[in-house]
Amino acid sequence: MPTFIGHVLLQSFRMTMKSLSCVASTTPVNRIRASGGWRHSVAFTFLVAALSVLCLPNAHAQQQLEDIQATVLMDGTVVTPGADPLDDAVVVIRDDRIASVGSRDDVAVPDDAVVVDVSGRYIMPRMVDGHVHFFQSGGLYTRPDVIDLRAARPYNEEVAMIKERLPDTFRRYLASGVTSVVDVGGPMWNLDVRAQADTSTMAPTVVTAGPLISSVEPSEFTVDDKPILRFESPDAARDEVRRQVNAGVDLIKIWYIVRGEGPEAFRPVVDAVIDEAHGLDTRVAVHATGLETARAAVEAGADILVHSVYDRPVDDAFVETLVDENVLYVPTLMVGERYGQTFAQTLDLTVAEHRIGQKDVIASLFDLQVLPDSLLSDRMLRMIAQRPSIPSDSVAMQNLKTVHDAGVTVFAGTDAGNIGTLHGPSLSREFELMRAAGLSPAEILETATVGGAALMGRDDLGRVEAGMQADLAIVNGNPLDDLARAFDVDAVVRRGELLRVESLLPTPPEAAVQQQLNAYNAHDIDGFLDVYADSVKIYGYPNRLQMTGTSRMRDVYSQLFSRNPTLLANVTRRMVQGSVVIDEERVRSMSSDGDVTHAIAIYHVNEDGKIARVEFVR
Repeated sequence: MPTFIGHVLLQSFRMTMKSLSCVASTTPVNRIRASGGWRHSVAFTFLVAALSVLCLPNAHAQQQLEDIQATVLMDGTVVTPGADPLDDAVVVIRDDRIASVGSRDDVAVPDDAVVVDVSGRYIMPRMVDGHVHFFQSGGLYTRPDVIDLRAARPYNEEVAMIKERLPDTFRRYLASGVTSVVDVGGPMWNLDVRAQADTSTMAPTVVTAGPLISSVEPSEFTVDDKPILRFESPDAARDEVRRQVNAGVDLIKIWYIVRGEGPEAFRPVVDAVIDEAHGLDTRVAVHATGLETARAAVEAGADILVHSVYDRPVDDAFVETLVDENVLYVPTLMVGERYGQTFAQTLDLTVAEHRIGQKDVIASLFDLQVLPDSLLSDRMLRMIAQRPSIPSDSVAMQNLKTVHDAGVTVFAGTDAGNIGTLHGPSLSREFELMRAAGLSPAEILETATVGGAALMGRDDLGRVEAGMQADLAIVNGNPLDDLARAFDVDAVVRRGELLRVESLLPTPPEAAVQQQLNAYNAHDIDGFLDVYADSVKIYGYPNRLQMTGTSRMRDVYSQLFSRNPTLLANVTRRMVQGSVVIDEERVRSMSSDGDVTHAIAIYHVNEDGKIARVEFVR
């Protein structure tokens, strides 16, 4: 077998030639496992420097680089829903395909392979989030038709920010182990999102619909390229279907909204849209959250129901129709919960969401407590004051269990982009709710892997098997034992390219500080302590040690959160100097009468991205 250094040299030549550049490749496939994590080898660092000068390999080297095509994941445990785990596995990847999978005894390591040691880790199929909206950020200002805060942030500014951060949004999906997403409706610039993802290694595969064909059209979307279009005429709706299909959408989306009337009023448009789309070999996804509306959509020929039925339990006839017509079903259990939690200011994010989610988007969700009261309705002000507990949707959960047990194809989706539902890691909360509904971890993972592949119309995704596209996640624990492990991602393989999470999500010191601030405002002790070093030291001014270690912090801050239900801190000014972050903070409700105090906090972040020391100056 060629030496690792030889592999590195040849692989670097191959990547250099592919890019037609004199810049040496730093592709993550050329990494080795080291104690405490993954790192570049010293030899590789030296060779990259050399290759930046030696741009043109000779004919012999060129022939060798053409022969280097395989990557091998060695000694991990393969986890595929519906199959027994395979320990000490060998996974051979050639180009963008899995060439072979098996034990060391059954699978030979090719001579031309770069071998990546993944011992102690689990190799699982990549996941699909089957319901997202890229035209929405997940933040507070993204749905002016739900809560109109355009006086605080104009809608065109929100859209511009969303577009600007798309590369970062893409990377957060990959860092969550999600390498494919289905955008089920938005402006025509959704097609630009898909094109941008298609041309980037650090992006998920995107399947997309265009503007929602709807019975209503919110006036608050004050842009030319609107995400939702109202149609009364079946002929006009047919024209819109043809426009979208000719433009290249993958799906047609119907927003079947019924307000004070039955589904019959909009049914002629629904019939026309589905008939026209099917005539053009295009599937139709329907938003229909009431049982009778969902029944009408399925009778009209809908291929996908992109939400659960929320209003009442599904009946046997409806479920039988879903099975007979092979209608795909996505529950989106979490999205309503997150709207309610945001409006009541009782957000309960998972640790994965705190860690992987966009920190400024999460921070915006607490702005309801600092915006002028004149921008908020009386009802919302009462919710914020009372902070009611937001129950999970028990009807939707019951219906999920019913349709799943009946054999309906269920796929996981979050409705990411809606207020409080973050792009990337929100599947972690959706999984928790699916588990509470009665599905097993294996069944849940199947909805995001094999089920997601069915939604995308693909039969070469969702399993770790020979012949499948090489879209994989390498995680730090068995997701069949603990679903949270599915989001503890060490690396992903996207179309054969191995990407380390730390290369996808660089964590500057201010990201760690903002995560703990977001979790502080959510009164979430686990998300809060996630970015603190175990041996952290907390000092008061001047240089007075107050506590040491996260165990002590857990005791102190758990009590603080419990005693202060309106506790809120917001940064009025921030300065970053290397690994030191200095925040000037305004803190409310540190005392029983709700007084506001001001503090300066100095955070020292170590090389692992953890806060190792804090100094408070009041």
